[in-house]
Amino acid sequence: MRIAQRLLTSLLVSSVLFTACSKDDDDNFAPPTIEDVELGSSNSRIAYRGSDFHIEAEIKAPGTIESVTVEIHGSGANAWEFEQVYTDGFKGLKNAELHKHIDVPATVALGNYHLHIVVLDQQGKKTSYEADIEVKEDNTLPSISTLELELNAAGDDLHVETLITAPNKIKEVEIEIHGGSWEEDFTYTDAAMVGQTSYTFHKHVNIASAPAGHYHVHFKVIDQAGKEREFEGHFDKP
Repeated sequence: MRIAQRLLTSLLVSSVLFTACSKDDDDNFAPPTIEDVELGSSNSRIAYRGSDFHIEAEIKAPGTIESVTVEIHGSGANAWEFEQVYTDGFKGLKNAELHKHIDVPATVALGNYHLHIVVLDQQGKKTSYEADIEVKEDNTLPSISTLELELNAAGDDLHVETLITAPNKIKEVEIEIHGGSWEEDFTYTDAAMVGQTSYTFHKHVNIASAPAGHYHVHFKVIDQAGKEREFEGHFDKP
């Protein structure tokens, strides 16, 4: 009986020690970090009313990401209020890239706003990044109609079509396609397009090397005044 009691006591002590060690291991994870933050085109920290606002950052979380939250707020009448919690593409990862294009309503008040990026890990640790941004009006920025993306039956050719409008005249178009570990960039400076204020862009992009998966398309128009605007689309490759 005494031997059995000793074994039971030993097992209980071992269990307590294991639990304590596991908790200590969790506590030893460093909090998340938010690095290489880019807000707006070329990190201008300017958002344009009726356009989209580019946010990019590198996230590292030794304790594994639970969620990423982006919040934008201002004060006064018609102030822009935005809050979104992202888990898809982040939860369960230790390293991730935050790359979002947030629509700026055409009716929000112009002026200064405050932006927060908050990363929560699965150990309950949280890291925040804060910055001031400004919402402005610019009717000369490039714009496009609906971005049409269509993959052919073979899965090797992506049809990209849209109508570009650029008051300052088109300089070039850049297309970035990425999904998983696959990424390709394409730049177009067709003679028929460059210098035009309106142009129907129609290309067939070779993506034969891309594996099956979900892909993001970033379509950027750069005008001859150096202004640029980026648009986003998605497609799936079976």
